[in-house]
Amino acid sequence: MKKFIGILAILMTGYYAQSQTDSTFIEFQKEFEEFSDSIEKELTTFEWQNDSLFIQFLEQSWKEFDIFSGNPPPQRPKPREQPSIGKHDDTIRQKIDFKGILKPDTVPNDNEGRLNKVRQPDYESRVIVKSFEVFGVPAKVQYYPDDLPQLGTQVNRKSIIKFYQDISLKAPIWESNLLGFKEIKDSFFFNDWGFYMIIEKAAQNIFSTKNEQTLFTWYALVKSGYQAKIGYSGNNLYLLLPSYQELYNIQYLTENGLVYYIFLSGQEKPTQITTYPGVYTDDSKTFSFTLNKLPELPNGGLKYRNLTYNRATIQLVFNTRNIEFLESHPQCELKSYFAVPISQANLDALDTIFSPLLERKTNRERIDILLNFVQTSLEYQTDQEQFGKERYMFAEECLYYDYSDCEDRAVLLGQLIKKFTGLPAIGLEFNQHVTLAVLSPDGDYGYYILYKGNKYIICDPTFIHGKAGMVPEDLKKEVPRIILF
Repeated sequence: MKKFIGILAILMTGYYAQSQTDSTFIEFQKEFEEFSDSIEKELTTFEWQNDSLFIQFLEQSWKEFDIFSGNPPPQRPKPREQPSIGKHDDTIRQKIDFKGILKPDTVPNDNEGRLNKVRQPDYESRVIVKSFEVFGVPAKVQYYPDDLPQLGTQVNRKSIIKFYQDISLKAPIWESNLLGFKEIKDSFFFNDWGFYMIIEKAAQNIFSTKNEQTLFTWYALVKSGYQAKIGYSGNNLYLLLPSYQELYNIQYLTENGLVYYIFLSGQEKPTQITTYPGVYTDDSKTFSFTLNKLPELPNGGLKYRNLTYNRATIQLVFNTRNIEFLESHPQCELKSYFAVPISQANLDALDTIFSPLLERKTNRERIDILLNFVQTSLEYQTDQEQFGKERYMFAEECLYYDYSDCEDRAVLLGQLIKKFTGLPAIGLEFNQHVTLAVLSPDGDYGYYILYKGNKYIICDPTFIHGKAGMVPEDLKKEVPRIILF
């Protein structure tokens, strides 16, 4: 298919270059349209053959897979009250070793050529167009109500295959929808999870039953290039999304070393799921929960929070739709949280405090000011007290919620260091604590991590009165893991 599209582009360029007269141009245009039609048939045949092979594959081997309970986030015993750093000897120069490096995840590029060319459906008067919103983003889905596939009363391999066959008969209109969903994803900077939420919302606007919504979501993700699967247990269908990132508190199964997380499972938690081995195509991609930036969502109502530091008060402003999206995001590995920046509106608000304070200061002094801000301007409380469970927060959420604990503050400080000093930083994960280390800006002092020949000074945003280079007594002999972001 990529080859066909490339040929089209080359021929178009050639035709326009050779169009010296109107008659010549018309002749070439006619030839091009005839060629384009032939390529269109080739594309249709290619996709139909792909679906036919996939259906044949689905008709063969299905088997039962054992289901595992989702692991909770690491439980770190945390003090109920915000601790103080205690006494510290400023003359100490001490290296702390580290074990292991948690590298940042990268968001894979979409498969080239997929959804680049969509056959527009032959619209008829009976087509229905439904408008809906996803976190305030307007979207629409169109379909033929008389030709919607139906699952029937029995959930089994045959009924699943029949649904896939029936929905494939109207492929052009679904491809048109998927192209629209993909444009929304790109325009508003959704990650894969946001794309999934768009499809799920569309499914709810088309189908009335949970099982049929799950089937449509599976079909849409498969046709969009994802290595998604469908499975069933009893009379319930389950969507299986593969990811190399660990998700917390979500059931999963494994196949060939790859973890598939189970979504749309409703109230029941199965112990086994029947599904098919293998994938739709060899170039299908796994699901990424990495979020490199906040989506740019329409304003859904604003909430405000005042923070006071150094006798100055600023008002932070939050788009509630951003918060809703972050709350919907599955809890995943801690390293995924460090790279997500604060909203520009709140960076601008924080700048009104920090610009005068940081002006003409050394880098070490700037770090200490930012440290002190996080330590003293934010109220401390464990996740168990605030949410009733362990829950990691993005930097924006750390500013939004009333309370935060150690890993949330380390995530927030990392973004403040990046914005207001420009210095590289790394996260440090101890057995019972999370903190930050910043590239040594002004010489050798305090406790540090030596990483790739550079000294990263430990900067703890949780312990009150802690400055750059100070380490709580019980961490001095521990060996942390490095989190890159």
